Amino acid sequence: MKDWLIGMWNKLTDTAQGQGANIVKFVLVLLFGLAVVRIVLGVFRRIINGTKLKGAAGDFLASLLKAALLIIYVIILLSLLGVDTTSLVAIFTALSLAVSLAVQGTISNIAAGIMLVSSKPFGEGDFVDIGGTAGTVETITISCTKLKTGDNKVVVIPNSTVTSSNIINYSTKETRRVDLKLSVAYGSDVEKVKELVLDVIAGHDNILKDPAPFVRLSEHGASSLDFTVRVWVKQADYWPVSFDLKEELLAAMCENGIEIPFNQLDVHVVNK
Repeated sequence: MKDWLIGMWNKLTDTAQGQGANIVKFVLVLLFGLAVVRIVLGVFRRIINGTKLKGAAGDFLASLLKAALLIIYVIILLSLLGVDTTSLVAIFTALSLAVSLAVQGTISNIAAGIMLVSSKPFGEGDFVDIGGTAGTVETITISCTKLKTGDNKVVVIPNSTVTSSNIINYSTKETRRVDLKLSVAYGSDVEKVKELVLDVIAGHDNILKDPAPFVRLSEHGASSLDFTVRVWVKQADYWPVSFDLKEELLAAMCENGIEIPFNQLDVHVVNK
């Protein structure tokens, strides 16, 4: 028994001496790999925390990165131990492909969310039009953008749809132009119409003096003379001024005998 124990000890000693360099290499790679994973994740989290991806979206991305790093790390360790990792790499590649196909839409929305955060075409609180849907931006998440419409509905738009649509941001500039079309009957005094319109505009404190209001006859329509009216206002005053002008211009035309035309069809009957 004593001889057997001595033999086993000698065998283990010889093995340790022969594989000493490999053991040291394995331990060093083990410690170095763990340190690298922690450093990369720490840097990634600090970068994410400095952006709008902070929170659940940032944690999700960090989890994906951590899982990928750990899998690569384990494959490297197994290869150092002499394990054939060819099949593991193939499995990992196939699994990654299957997962990417399954969450293709999600990944597309996440990538689009990152583009929105970096390019900043709009921010929370801005009034925008995205592909024909207008509303105030409530939140911008990693996967979608939420708009609150004028009738207090919440519209959730996937970020991939946002980035592929035309975006109109009405809140970028401090001022906005109100464009109106005023139609009067043929035979109306053009200069009188312009004077009345300018008088109505002058009565509005919310209409800016610079740029100056614009009133001109723009078209000889099929049944009317069409005037283009343009005034500049602050963003917050756009809709109040637009509605007020329409009502006040109609009242001014009626009070001064300027006829507002409507589409009509004259039928002449000829008796034979």
